[in-house]
Amino acid sequence: MKRLIMAGFAMVCAVAYCDTSKDSKESKEVKEANAAKTAAQAERRAMRMVKNALALIEEKEEDRAVNMLEAVSRMYPQSQARFKANLELGRHMLSKRDFDHALVELKKACEAKAEDVCAEANFLIGELHLAKNQPGEAAMVFRRVSQDFPTSDFANDAFFKIGQIHFQAGRWARATEAFEMVGTAVPISDKTNSVVLAEAGQRIFVHVTDKDLAVLALMGEKIKVKLIGSDGDAETVELASFGKGDGDFIASCNTSLVASKPEDGVLTVRGKDPIKVEYIDSNTLAGDINVKRTADARTASSTTIAFLDGAMRQKVNGVFVDQPAFIRLRDLDLDVSDGVDKAKVHVKTTYRERPEPAPGETVAPPPAPDAPWLTRYEMDLTLTETGPRTGIFAGRVVVRLFPADTNKIVKLPVGEIYAGADDKVLVEYDDKYHLGGEGEVVRSSSAVVLVGGSTEPKSIVAHSSEATIQAKKLLLEAKLLYKWGAIFKEVGLVESAREKSADGLQRISTLFDISNRNTLDRSVLEEAYEARWNLFLVRDDLNNAVQTCNALVKRFPDTVLADRAFMRIAMARREGKELDAANHAIAVFKAIINLPNSQLKAEAQYHIAETLEMKAKDDAAKSRTRHKKPDFSAAMSAYQICAEAYPTSAFAGESYKKMVDYCISIKTFSRALEMIRRVFEDYPDAPWLDEMLVKWGVILHRQGDRDAAVAKFRQVLEEYPSGKAAKQAAQFIKRLED
Repeated sequence: MKRLIMAGFAMVCAVAYCDTSKDSKESKEVKEANAAKTAAQAERRAMRMVKNALALIEEKEEDRAVNMLEAVSRMYPQSQARFKANLELGRHMLSKRDFDHALVELKKACEAKAEDVCAEANFLIGELHLAKNQPGEAAMVFRRVSQDFPTSDFANDAFFKIGQIHFQAGRWARATEAFEMVGTAVPISDKTNSVVLAEAGQRIFVHVTDKDLAVLALMGEKIKVKLIGSDGDAETVELASFGKGDGDFIASCNTSLVASKPEDGVLTVRGKDPIKVEYIDSNTLAGDINVKRTADARTASSTTIAFLDGAMRQKVNGVFVDQPAFIRLRDLDLDVSDGVDKAKVHVKTTYRERPEPAPGETVAPPPAPDAPWLTRYEMDLTLTETGPRTGIFAGRVVVRLFPADTNKIVKLPVGEIYAGADDKVLVEYDDKYHLGGEGEVVRSSSAVVLVGGSTEPKSIVAHSSEATIQAKKLLLEAKLLYKWGAIFKEVGLVESAREKSADGLQRISTLFDISNRNTLDRSVLEEAYEARWNLFLVRDDLNNAVQTCNALVKRFPDTVLADRAFMRIAMARREGKELDAANHAIAVFKAIINLPNSQLKAEAQYHIAETLEMKAKDDAAKSRTRHKKPDFSAAMSAYQICAEAYPTSAFAGESYKKMVDYCISIKTFSRALEMIRRVFEDYPDAPWLDEMLVKWGVILHRQGDRDAAVAKFRQVLEEYPSGKAAKQAAQFIKRLED
């Protein structure tokens, strides 16, 4: 009996345990499902913030847009949309030529999982280097785009940019190689939608990969493909080899909406009509002969819409009351007949509510900057094609002033719309067929409604606090005092420079007192720190300058201003006469490398190596041992770190040149040649390859191979006739051939 009871108790426990385990499993699944749902909701909200910010940029409300984009990462730190926000911030900062901030945001965007975001971020980094007049760095970044994202929309653009850089530098062979690669990057076909989209009215390209074609081309045979468009039009175009010549061929043909005859060089295409490509594979891998290969494409036209002037030539940003506003839409998809077609757009006017006038005031204050835009009036408008087969549609709408007395509101005739002063008139069109290929995209354009003589004067004071204005005034005065102090210091008036510095520091102290009592913009505070350390540098007060930099980093860890100050301080310490100046400078250079968002890490590492090299020379000169050779081993290790840690920077090439020169000086020619060959493999677009070729020739000459050395020097003249090393190569050739 006792055993039975115990067994029963054990059974109950087991059942209870099983039930608990099951409940725990179900609870875990529910939690995971809820977490996934929450994450998806957060992702959608974050992306909505990004879209709203982009809309604000379109409306020229850039400050609000930037604040919103910056808030995405703080509010949704786990979302992928934050990388899109970084990308758009970087793009905006680049357009404003704020290169330091742009680079920080674009590098963050490079960490996204989405390849299109990473590819575009890297491409914009290349554009940033071009804008900074750093074509060497830009070429290396564009090369990375073509290698890391070969199927992205930016790979072909990257090849084109590389070609342009080499062409402008006179490196013709390199430019030709890059231009030949344009068009070779073909996006991976989407299995769910294998039809390729082509922009209607533009040149269409056909890419054929067949290793047999390389052999046939060498035999002089002409290989062709056939393109079949609308209305039975067909064009036969010849394939041409491109790229590395291992079976990649390309053909192209112009397209037009206007009907043309077969084999006239222009393929007729209609909106949404298919295009068929036919190619005869003369010999397949399976041994079959003359097999027809086909591919399909569909034309699509991405819509553009805008308000234009009366001549229909230039885009306008404002329209006048009681005057026609002209609208033009271009969409070749809508050209569906030989006659004049129609297109329908949606037009509306929007406004911001003004607060009620203050007691005793008759005029209402301006609307708040973040007030939402509300719809005042809306209607549909029919546009008419400007002519048969143009795909361009035009129309006009007349803006009427919204009456102050609402009792006077009447129904307007077709083509007229109510608006108030400073309203916006907005035209929208749903683009159903475009190169994006998926879903409708709303294309829009807006213009401000202008009422003659009624616009109000606007001032930044209306939307700024007194504290902010006072702080900006103090900051401006401090900056001017710094410039005066720097001028006095340069001409040797040290006391006058110190006086100006003291006055400037007093103004910065007052500014920080204001910030303790009021909330100031971060940009004002960062610039205040920058002005403070600049004023300390005028006084040669390096310790306080360093403390100011550290205070900025502590307050704003993601700042991009401190590294430049640290660089100036480090260079000043290196040139100083104090004991152990080199080590003090190296410590500051290392502080730059430790900054999380510094753009000067490569330069700092290079200067560390440079400082170690200088220190080795000084130590050798001060040594009591006569004719002691400097020990450059530490410097060479630092140069190697610079080259390997920052391969896309200009300092990588300078580091390799230093290491090659060192190897040549100690006659380790095999090591030098190994590094040079690696450079040509890893940096095919570097602007300093001509100098490396000269060093290659020098090494070959030192090894006794005169003919090979001359060949390298001639290669410099052929491939880099406008390079820095061309003159030196010509001199070596003359010397060796005499």
